[in-house]
Amino acid sequence: MVKEIAFTEYPAKDVAGLRRWYEEKLGLRFDAPHVQDGMEKYAQAKVGTGYFSVSTFEWIGRDPGSASGVYFEVDDVTKTVADLRAKGVEVSELVNTPVCRVAYLEDAEGNKVSLHQITVSH
Repeated sequence: MVKEIAFTEYPAKDVAGLRRWYEEKLGLRFDAPHVQDGMEKYAQAKVGTGYFSVSTFEWIGRDPGSASGVYFEVDDVTKTVADLRAKGVEVSELVNTPVCRVAYLEDAEGNKVSLHQITVSH
């Protein structure tokens, strides 16, 4: 049976460009990318115990801008939102739930990214 999430993969037309966006905007640190025919085709960054990756849309059979499932846990979502806005990233207003605070944005290729801060342990 399933024991943990290994990685999440987001589609990209320009893997190198999208990798750089995640590095510059969210501070992710990617391993050396997989290059084929002189082009980056896949790159992954360790996040917690799993990986977040970007891959050429042809490899994963999904259009760029179609991904929407990742929620990155942050220490201070208010500060993270302010930092991203200062970098020119459009971020939604914060949503408060009984157990967390969440904000939404789109990456450079239109994939939905969520920022999450837990407020009540569960």
